[in-house]
Amino acid sequence: MPGLIADHILEQIRQNNDIVEVIGSYFPLKRAGANFRALCPFHKEKTPSFNVNPQKQIWHCFGCGAGGDVFTFVMKYENLDFISAVRRLAERTGVRLEFEETASEPNRDQKELLFKLHEQVAGFFHQTLLKEKSAEPARAYLKKRGITADVVKRWRLGYSPDAWDALIQWAASRKFSAELLETAGLALRRERGDGFYDRFRGRLMFPICDEQGRVVAFSGRILTDAKDQPKYVNSPETPIFQKGKILFALDKAKRAILDERFAIVCEGQVDTISCHEAGMTNVVAPQGTALTEQHARILKRYAEEVVLMFDADAAGQNAVVRSAEPLWEAGLVIRVAVLPRGHDPDSFVKEMGAEKLKNLITKAPSFFVYLLERLSEQHDPRSDSGKLQIARHLADWLVRTPSPILRSTYAQQTAVRLAVPEDAVWQEVRRLQAGRRIERPSNDSECAATDSSPAKTERPSPLLAETLLLRLMLTDERIVDVVVARLDRAWLIQNVPGKLIGHILDLRIGKCWHGADAVLGQISDDEERRFWVELMMLPQPKATGVQAAINCLAALEKRALERQLRELCTQLAHPELTESAMVTLKQQILDLRRKLDHIARPSMDKTKLVSHS
Repeated sequence: MPGLIADHILEQIRQNNDIVEVIGSYFPLKRAGANFRALCPFHKEKTPSFNVNPQKQIWHCFGCGAGGDVFTFVMKYENLDFISAVRRLAERTGVRLEFEETASEPNRDQKELLFKLHEQVAGFFHQTLLKEKSAEPARAYLKKRGITADVVKRWRLGYSPDAWDALIQWAASRKFSAELLETAGLALRRERGDGFYDRFRGRLMFPICDEQGRVVAFSGRILTDAKDQPKYVNSPETPIFQKGKILFALDKAKRAILDERFAIVCEGQVDTISCHEAGMTNVVAPQGTALTEQHARILKRYAEEVVLMFDADAAGQNAVVRSAEPLWEAGLVIRVAVLPRGHDPDSFVKEMGAEKLKNLITKAPSFFVYLLERLSEQHDPRSDSGKLQIARHLADWLVRTPSPILRSTYAQQTAVRLAVPEDAVWQEVRRLQAGRRIERPSNDSECAATDSSPAKTERPSPLLAETLLLRLMLTDERIVDVVVARLDRAWLIQNVPGKLIGHILDLRIGKCWHGADAVLGQISDDEERRFWVELMMLPQPKATGVQAAINCLAALEKRALERQLRELCTQLAHPELTESAMVTLKQQILDLRRKLDHIARPSMDKTKLVSHS
């Protein structure tokens, strides 16, 4: 992926985006000696372990192990791919991207045009709402809902003219084709294929933004009581909009979610806007769909807890259970804010006030307690059939609870509610687990047998000589050339530092080595990247200079020779060995021992390098 952008452009973007300034724009950093420190945004912690090194332009969390350069931070924090992160940083400093054309991103220009189109269409709808007489029904509806002019401006609400081709004509005046509007989901092709018409007509328009705040879609609400039209019309999926990956208002809420340590999920745009305007800015909503696995993964990047706050009607409460599924599977803690009957978040906050809604959220029970009570309303927990129905439903959730502490807590709560021994609940769980094992495809057992026999070879732990040599290569350019000239790659084992040493050699030999700081974006393996960053965050090793590197090389050569010597000795002990083969082996063993004798042991002892088999 990095090859899509010219190397000198990448380096310019990296140099123009100081990592302390970039990360500091997302959350505050405090100086701690030569580094800067903060609570890690990628996992929960009470003591700061997230470090930023301004000299080396890298970041690393000693708690969860995440780390990298300015590109990897933006990728992880914003949930972007590499190219999108580069674009974001390029825009930040005004660097013009130069792409090498490849087949891997054929629609890049089209996407840029779609972003530009959506931004301008949002402006068109917004100005129509503010200024056009035809938008009076929309303004009257907003006034009725208590949505002020300031709120309209902050959220860029708009109105789509009640005409078949108003947007198409406006777009044509801006040199946007009807075909592009069709690709954007803003226009539909007539059945006979002769022309297009606007998708959104006579509706209150909500612009939908991605995490970066770019308009990618729209949602239009009907303003009449017509029964032959849907209440909401949403943009279809397009090259820049996948509804299963978009959460309404996440661009505005992500900072608050990080600060509050939890996210609140509502059902619709008006509910979300009302919560934000009432001071609860950690609120988001799925876009025309139930929560998906992608939504859950996105939310988990910002918090470990989610509060579901849907309408109090039956449809809203059914949506709570559906939405809990992907959150539960993602290992998120879930609570449910239960609104009084007849209320949604918008009506509740306007009638009862923000403080009462905040109090309701604070006291929101866990999803499991909510589900237990809901099932107890649907099935009589005092009857035998009711106990069975409730226990079977809850056992399915217990089986999928990753935390043993929470699983035990939920089992106790179920036992108390059903007035049965806790062991009876566990028996129901074990019965469900046993049934699922039986239902598995027969080839599962074959796969398991394959996995266990032969046993998987564990990755060797990093050895001192390789790790120290790698550290020396990262701190002294001269040592890279020494290693290129003297190292036999057969001396390395395929552990993480060994692979990284080989990677540096490949770059140096190919004249692509530009120093340690420029390599991070080229390391695709997560474990290797983490190890690289950890080494760069360490202070300079006590043993430094070319001599220390030579000592490391000697230790690696000694280990390789000893390994060869053991293999030859094993062959020499073979009972069917011929006399000529025996003579050859003995000569090879003698040569290896001579080589071992010539390795400089004193200098190796001085750096306390040890040989590992």
